[in-house]
Amino acid sequence: MLPLMLNRAERGANRCQDRILSGNLEQFLTNLSRGLERTMVAVNRELPHRQRIKRAWSMRQCARLLNVSIQYLTKFANSSHDFPAGEYVGRERVFTLAELMHMRALLAESAKRPYDYLAWRQPDAPLPVISFASQKGGTAKSLSAAHFAQYLSLHYGMRVGVMDADPQSTITLYFVGGEGLPRMPDENTASMVDFAGLFPSDSAPYTDHDAASLDSFFLKTSWPGLRLLPAHGETSEGEIQIARLVRDAPAGKSFYRYLRDAINRWKEGFPPKTAPSELVVDGKVDQARLNAALTETLDCIIIDYQPALTLFQLNNVIASSSLVIPQTMKGFDIATLSTFVTGLRGMLQHILAHERIDIGTGANMLLPTIVQRSNAQDLNHIGNLLEHCPTEILPVFYMRSDAIANASDVYQSVYEYEPDTPGKRKGINRFIVNADAVNDAIVARLWPGLERGYAAAWIDAFYEDDEEGGT
Repeated sequence: MLPLMLNRAERGANRCQDRILSGNLEQFLTNLSRGLERTMVAVNRELPHRQRIKRAWSMRQCARLLNVSIQYLTKFANSSHDFPAGEYVGRERVFTLAELMHMRALLAESAKRPYDYLAWRQPDAPLPVISFASQKGGTAKSLSAAHFAQYLSLHYGMRVGVMDADPQSTITLYFVGGEGLPRMPDENTASMVDFAGLFPSDSAPYTDHDAASLDSFFLKTSWPGLRLLPAHGETSEGEIQIARLVRDAPAGKSFYRYLRDAINRWKEGFPPKTAPSELVVDGKVDQARLNAALTETLDCIIIDYQPALTLFQLNNVIASSSLVIPQTMKGFDIATLSTFVTGLRGMLQHILAHERIDIGTGANMLLPTIVQRSNAQDLNHIGNLLEHCPTEILPVFYMRSDAIANASDVYQSVYEYEPDTPGKRKGINRFIVNADAVNDAIVARLWPGLERGYAAAWIDAFYEDDEEGGT
């Protein structure tokens, strides 16, 4: 492989021997861009031939996701003529995501509390907008946001809208390959800049899209009910357009409210209508009704920020009801976090001095990430934060894991990744336990009462291990 790569590099160098690249940044960027475009052709060629989600879930795993016992689910399956057939792998019956959603609809129809199986937003309920933000890269921000979105789909059947505000498109890569986005997005794909209406229209320096247009920007993914507003290079245009709008200062518009106002227009046009108990007719799931319900509205929106504090990203803050700040716990990372928090607080105070507006009225939290158990500094910083601001920091955190790299190599989360060796499977399962605990802790703060107990169990195990290690 190495000689082949060297030969290809030599051929490429020979083609460029007459070009003087040193000192010519424009030419360098042009050539690099051309090479990247050709490489992306190969990447996109692979995507349509790759099933986005390869794994399936056993009956026992489905029971856990549905929050019922395996005995109850088995009995229910035997009594329902419309229970999914699944597929046998050896002697074990496994089910797809679509079949899991089918089970939810069946269970909700006969349940005393149907929202236990489909935790859908009820009419007139607020729309949670949850933002994952940080000042720097490398904090597992996109990983945290993607896993939280998928966790809500897997465990609650929620209809989740994911907005990618980062031109690096990291969270987009977790979902590309689905029905609405079979290949990587390009400048012709609507982004958050379009959704917020930052580009000028024929009649104004901005564009107030109607609700139907805004809804069309959300693209279906392979996760039932989970839709994506992707990012690409043009997403970086947001800063330029915001700067232009600050300069033009159009009447009746505040530069920090474009995304908030757009989400409100969409929300008014697409309220929740279908109840979870209305999806079954004569003992069978009405598939057309279920499919329509999965796209009729969203139960929450998750925004993945660019790792920077800019006017475009400030729009995301103002639009959000909750802020989650994933942050590593090294000393210099704490200093960066302090700068981010101080800067954001100053921006909000300036806005509130001119307009009384509700900002971040839901639960807000700091999420420690990539924590090394063997690193006393990491744990000491978490301990100090828990002592000095206990309600602001999550007591459950993402541990450093080598296993996540196996899933990331193929742009998958641990929830969809299918390990190909026992060693990888063990590492992935360990990370799933960690991810479930973190996400359960976030759910407990955003939707008190919906938590499953994963966070409490993780805390007990973590500190029990610490006590055993210290004796």
